[in-house]
Amino acid sequence: MFLIDSSAWIEFLRPKGNQKAKDRVREALQKEEAVSCGIVIVEVLRGAQSEKDYRALSESLLNLPQIPLDDTVISRASQLGYVLDRKGKIVSTTDLFIAAAAYKRATILHLDSDFERIASEIDIEEERIG
Repeated sequence: MFLIDSSAWIEFLRPKGNQKAKDRVREALQKEEAVSCGIVIVEVLRGAQSEKDYRALSESLLNLPQIPLDDTVISRASQLGYVLDRKGKIVSTTDLFIAAAAYKRATILHLDSDFERIASEIDIEEERIG
């Protein structure tokens, strides 16, 4: 399974986006290996260009299997943020949640260096596109 980060979705959705990202996201979708989580959906939908785009994206993203942002994910994200901060490896709170959601459940498909920093401290599967 692949948890597709917003960085990959954005490239996939852009008409002139990164072709490798487009191909990799399309492959995960076609093989029905894509999953999502609430925070990725928020990141993608807030960038919708119109109400029509918002509705279409919302329907598509919500139809993917979802990894819930439950108490376990919140606890894991908090602990990971604490450890990384103490080591001077500052990453976004959003990416902490995504990594915590994917932990032992999915490989994160991304174009975001935060996930490489996170992977240096926790055993997450991540695939940087391009």
